[in-house]
This record gives sequence, C-alpha cells and structure tokens, in this order.
Amino acid sequence: MSVLGQDIRYALRQLNRSRGFAVVAILTLALGIGANTAIFSVIDSILLEPLPFPHQDRLVQIKADDTATSSDYPKGWIREYQRRATTLSSVSAFTLDSEFNITGIGSSARAFGSAVSANLFTTLDVQPALGSFFTSAQEAPGQDQVIVLSNGFWRQQFNADPAIIGRTILLDGVNRQIIGVAPAQIRFPDADTQFWIPIAYKEGNPADIWGGFIYQAVGRLRDDITPAASQAQLRSLHRQMLTLFPWTMPDSWANAAVVTPLLNSVVGDIRPRLLLLSGAVGLVLLIACANVANLMLARAAARQKEISLRSALGADTARLIRQMLTESAVLAALSGLLGVLLAAISLNALKLVLPPDTPRLANLALHRDVFLFAAAVSIFTGILSGLVPALQAGNKDVQGAIRTNAGSVFGTAHRFRISRLLVVGQIALAVVVITAAGVMLRSLYRLANTDPGFQARHAFTAQVSLDRSACTQKNACTGFFENLLKRAQALPGVQSAALVDKLPLTGFDDSFVFDAEGHPRDPRQLAMQGSRRFVSPSYFDLMGIRLLRGRLLNAEDFSGSTRAMVINQTAARQLWPGQDPIGKHIENVADEPAPTQVDLTVASIVVGVVGDTRHQTLDTDSGRETYVPLTPRDEKPVMNILLRSSLPAADLAANLRNVVAQLNPAAPVTKVRTLESVITASTAAPRSLTMLLSAFGALAILVGSIGVYSLISYTVSWRTREIGLRLALGANRLQIAKLVLGQSLTLAVAGSALGIAGAVAATRLMSRFLFETNPLDPLTYTLVPVLFCILALLAAWAPARRAASVDPMIALRNE
Repeated sequence: MSVLGQDIRYALRQLNRSRGFAVVAILTLALGIGANTAIFSVIDSILLEPLPFPHQDRLVQIKADDTATSSDYPKGWIREYQRRATTLSSVSAFTLDSEFNITGIGSSARAFGSAVSANLFTTLDVQPALGSFFTSAQEAPGQDQVIVLSNGFWRQQFNADPAIIGRTILLDGVNRQIIGVAPAQIRFPDADTQFWIPIAYKEGNPADIWGGFIYQAVGRLRDDITPAASQAQLRSLHRQMLTLFPWTMPDSWANAAVVTPLLNSVVGDIRPRLLLLSGAVGLVLLIACANVANLMLARAAARQKEISLRSALGADTARLIRQMLTESAVLAALSGLLGVLLAAISLNALKLVLPPDTPRLANLALHRDVFLFAAAVSIFTGILSGLVPALQAGNKDVQGAIRTNAGSVFGTAHRFRISRLLVVGQIALAVVVITAAGVMLRSLYRLANTDPGFQARHAFTAQVSLDRSACTQKNACTGFFENLLKRAQALPGVQSAALVDKLPLTGFDDSFVFDAEGHPRDPRQLAMQGSRRFVSPSYFDLMGIRLLRGRLLNAEDFSGSTRAMVINQTAARQLWPGQDPIGKHIENVADEPAPTQVDLTVASIVVGVVGDTRHQTLDTDSGRETYVPLTPRDEKPVMNILLRSSLPAADLAANLRNVVAQLNPAAPVTKVRTLESVITASTAAPRSLTMLLSAFGALAILVGSIGVYSLISYTVSWRTREIGLRLALGANRLQIAKLVLGQSLTLAVAGSALGIAGAVAATRLMSRFLFETNPLDPLTYTLVPVLFCILALLAAWAPARRAASVDPMIALRNE
C-alpha cells in the first residue's frame, strides 16, 4: 500500500506537469464513460431494476398466443384459471388503462384507471398505504361501486388527505366510494394508472361472464414452479376450458397460452433497442480508450529517457509497468467521476428523447448498480488505455534509448506502428457507429415521408368525453355529438368538421371480428379480423381519403335508417378479389363468435370503397379497415372532433371549449393537438433511436478526429529534423504537405475499409428496426468512407501546414 501510495502521488504530480495532456485525456475518457453510464442507467432502470412487488420473480403474465384474434380473455376464462391451474397460487384479471370522466375533485377531468379482479393486490402481494383493498363481495353488481386510488393521484388531487377514506367521487356518472390508497411505488398495469375499480361478475349471465374479450391475466407461480411448467399446464387445460363457453368456440382460439415473467411483459419490445444503443456506446468507449492509449504512447516516448534511467538505477520491468498502469488508473478514476457527473446531467435529456410511452421511464435514475457499473468501466478503461504504453515502458533497451537522440532522423520508422494501428482501429469503430446511424437516418427519412393516406396539414383534433352513463338514455350521446358537430362547423375560420371514435396513428384501434359474404366457415374456425371506426359523414372529405368506388356515408346513414359500411381497398381486394364489393355484406360476430353463415338481415352493407390509410403505425401496411356511421344504435360517449382550419391551434382550442361548455359544462376537452403532431408522435420510437445513434456517431467522429490529429501532429513534431533534411535536399513545401496529408488519408482509408466490414455485420443485425431501407444502403456505405477521408484531411491540415513551414537550418542545427 505504501508503494501504491507513492505511485499515485507521483502520477498526480506528472499529470499536474502535463496539464494539457491530462485535460484532453480526462475529457476523452469522461465522454466515453459518461455515455456508457447514461445508457446503462436506462437499461438498469427499465430492464434490471426489480418490480416493486415482493418475490416479483414469481409473478407472470398470461396471454393467449393467437395472431388471428385478440390475445385477451373473457373474465370467466381467467376465473377458471384461478380454480383449475395448480401451478399458480393466484390468478387475477385486469384491463389495460381506460379513460374515465371524474368529478367531485373540484372540476371534471379525465383520469386513467383499470378494472381488476378483487384478488389482484393479493396476487401482487402488496398492502394498502391507507384504508383497504377490494374483497370478493365487492365483485357483485351493486356492491362494486368502490374505488382504490393510486398514491400519486391521492397526493395530486386530494393533497394526501388522510381522511379521504369513505369519501365519494363521481366516475363516469357513477358514485364510487374511496376505500383505499395504494403504496407509492405501485404502478400497475401502466405507469399512469391513477385508480382501480373492481370487475363485477353478473352470475347467471353467460354473455357477461364469457363475452367481452378485454381482460388480461397476471398470476403468481407456486414455489419451485417455472413459467414453462405453468405454461404447459395451462395449455393442457385448453380443451376443457372451451367447453365452458355458452356457444361454440373455434378449436384454435387461445390454444397456446404464453406465460412470461411479469418484468419481461412490462418491458415489452424495448430490450432490442436498448441493446443496440449499448453496443453503439460501447464502441464509442473503445474509441476513447484507443485515443487515450495513443496519447499515453506519445507521452511515454517523450519520457523515454526518464524511464530508461529508472531502469538503469534498478527498477525492474514489473515496477515500471505498475507505475504506468497507476498513472492510467488515476486518469480513468478522474474520468469516471466526471463521466458520472455527465451521465447525471444527461438523464433529463434522455427522458425528453425517449418516447413518452417507454416502459418504466419514471424509474430512470442513477441507482446503486449504475455507480458500480461506472466504477467497473473506469477500471476497464484504465487498464485498456494504459496497457500498451505500460508494456512499451517495460522495454529494457536502456543503452539504445539513452543513445538514440530524440531528434534523430534515424530509427523512427517503427516508432509509430502501434499508434497507427490504434488510430486505424478508432476510425474503423467510428465507421461502424456512424454507418449504423446513417442507415437509421435513411430509414427515419423514408418513414417520416411515408404517405399516411390522409391529409394532416391544417387539421386540428381534440377529444370530447361524456360520462359513460350518459349513453344509457336513447340518443343522448349521439344527439350531443350531432349538435357539437354543427356548432363546430359554424365556428369562425373552420372550413370543415368531422367526428371519429379512434384517431389514426395513436395506437388505438377498435378490433372488428367479422364474417364476410362469400366466405363461409366452419363454426370451429376463427372469424376474420380487421379494424372499425365510427365516423361522421364528413370524415372522408376532411381527411382527404379518396373514394375509389361506390359512395361515401351520408346523413341518412348517420340517422340509423341504413346499415351502410365503407371499406378500404385492402379489404375489398382480400375479401372479393376480381368482384364488385358494392352491395356485399359483412357481419359483426363479436357477440356471436361462430355463426354458420352471414345473416343478411343484420349484416352491414358495403356502399363504398376508399383508399388505404395507415391507421396503426406508419411502418405497418394497411389492414382490413371498415368505417361505419355513428348512429343511435351505437352510442359512443367519447369521440374525437377534427377541425380543418388555418387558424392557430390555441384559438381553435379556446373556441371549441366554449362550444362544449355551452352543450355540457361537465364534458372535458382533452388531447388538444394538431393532426401533424399525431403523426410525429407515432414515429417517436424510431426517431429517439436514430437521435441517440446519431449522437453517439457524432461523438465517435469527434474522438476519432482528435485521434488522427494527435497522431499526425505528434508525428510531425517528432520528424521535424527529418522534414528539415528533406527540405535541405530539395523537397518543396507542397511535397511535404502532401506527405503529411497522405499519411492521414492512408489511415482513413485503412480504417474505413475495416469499418465497412464491421458495419456490414452490424447493420444486418439492425434490419428489424429499418423501414423500407436496405441494411447495406449503397448511399450510406458510400458517403461514410468519403466523410472520414475528408475529416482525416481536415484533421491533418494544421500539422501539414506546420510541417511545410519548417525552417531547414533551425531543424538541422543540432543534427
């Protein structure tokens, strides 16, 4: 420890003497360590941090692996899992968050909540922070008018009032008594869940128990039971479970239950994106290490006499290597501290860059594991950047080192071999990162310029919500939205107005299970599936959706006197290829899953075919889309209103709120935005991935360019007398400049060649993230090497000018 203390003190003195070197080396490593620490903090917070439930490794999510229909279950199915699945100690049902109107908190607002079975909190093994959770008795109709608040909602809306228990609030027109408050860390099933209400079971009503395929399941494994074992048992129960339906169900429905750890289910598909980012930022760290290793090699060459004298005075090889590694470790430690600071500063930026729907984004912070990771990375960089210079310092050619004049023109050909290799490696790694970023940029450009099939410019949208209970009165909801549409159309500056229940590109689609005329099926086969939107007749004109055949919906359809339906081109082509789809029938079979044939007396009639639109995501082809009129038969409490106007969005929002307040003061107006912003938000995930890859690519370019400049600058400095001799023997200054620039260009070409080979493998692995872009995109693979050659020439320009201005008499005076 005494010797180590001496080495550390000596290393600090050496760094103090070479402050320029120390600053450049520390900043270079700090950028690499900081970037890696920041990305690891995201990985740790999202993928590695345990869920806030006791024995969370025993919690699993259960889904129906079925690509043809929804992966959700009816509530009766999940209750039977609770009764029959011996591999699970508890199984609970829940819905994904839905929006509700909530009053009794000062003003009406929209809040997100989940309907859950009474045993959910028992399954999760959590206790209330205040009050109590649900009991099985509260699953009976009439007894289910209770609510449990999330801790955040309780604090935000009720100022953490401990006397809240027993108070009543109005939820979509239904009085519900607050019976409990959940612990602060509980966010289930979504990060923005604000309350829970119990699922009511109407015993004796098979349609209630076995209809409504909207529930998901979470379970707790018994001890020593694996997810695979539980999955095998649930699949074995499939046939007997189908017999419990009051109607015939297709044999293949939900025939392959999937049991996954709850953490994996919560994380979703973000894991591959984070792993891609961690790979890119890891390459940046290697570039930084190579850069610092080069700086330390140059510094070691300048200290060669000192090292040789130490060896001559008795220092053995191990002692010299330890001293050099100690200096690099001190550099890495200082860089690590600065890197952690940079990572902490960048967390807020990461929260802004990452998509808002990133799972567990609220957990993003520097946890203990992040500091351990930063320490490990610092040690790694210290060893990696200092190993080669340390081994070089251990070379005991004492007499040669002392005898060889630092300014000699002889014996320097091999001196920069390792440095050149390190710079070539830096360029190669940088080429891999920037090529990956370039391919992603090409993909994002094509995605952003994809035609969604509708016109978004000058289109404004907002969501208007009535209480669900309001629709129990005949024509109440439909009448409200008819009046809203008329008044909105009359607003100053509004060219047109329309209504739709599900906005395109928002991630919400109304799943539509149907049978089509001319497509008979066996009752035990799955029905077809598409999407359905309830729209006003003006929707197509406002959105600019083209009519291809037949007619659009009209006011008569809106009144409910017809059974008209408009379908998109894809549905027409797939259902009736080579036929005229006008007059064909499509029947909704969600309430009757297995009819033997289409009932023409209740089925919808196709009256028109319109162009395809991208309703789910921009990178998803149009599926079968159907449009139906909003009629008194289909009361909808929540609709999105669209206004086409060139007025500012703020003015339109204020005018719309005034109109809604006149019609119903308790109806909230939310999600006020332009349709263009909806499209932009739909590309948030690929855009954030591209932005981060581009940032790491820029960092790789910066560090790589510094590496090229450092090597060329030091080479010129070392070869000053050789350059002077060349000039004295007749070389002109242009030839000297070309010599230096040629060295830099050679390094860039060699590094680019190696980097392109690595990029081929990297971009092939990225193919799942690309939209209509070849992983081996010719333009990107051409421009990136050219870019690095230009950067290499720019980095060498100043050293080349300095070399060309050498005075040969001064350079040779001491030769």
